[in-house]
Amino acid sequence: MPGAAAALPFIIGAATVGATIYQTQQAGAAQKQAKSAAEEQANRQRQLEGEITQRQANQESEANAINVRDTAKRRQASLAVGAGGRQDTILTGPMGIDENAPGGKKTLLGV
Repeated sequence: MPGAAAALPFIIGAATVGATIYQTQQAGAAQKQAKSAAEEQANRQRQLEGEITQRQANQESEANAINVRDTAKRRQASLAVGAGGRQDTILTGPMGIDENAPGGKKTLLGV
């Protein structure tokens, strides 16, 4: 079998080339998979950053709304304290209240 011995280096060379091609393809597939995983991770990171930004904006908005509400309540309470005005004033004359006074209508001078 002298022909088989002569073909052996070609067979070994072909097997080596085939293994190299297979390894190259596997390495390329692994790189694609790694790149895809990295892109997916980067997208998730951007999504989480956006959610955090939105959450912070919501918290600031809620804090501003609470401040506005509290300010309005304080203003309304301060206005309510002085809202009695003239209708809460009992108008009398210098002699006090006269139960038998004619008219019974209050006037500015209390007479």
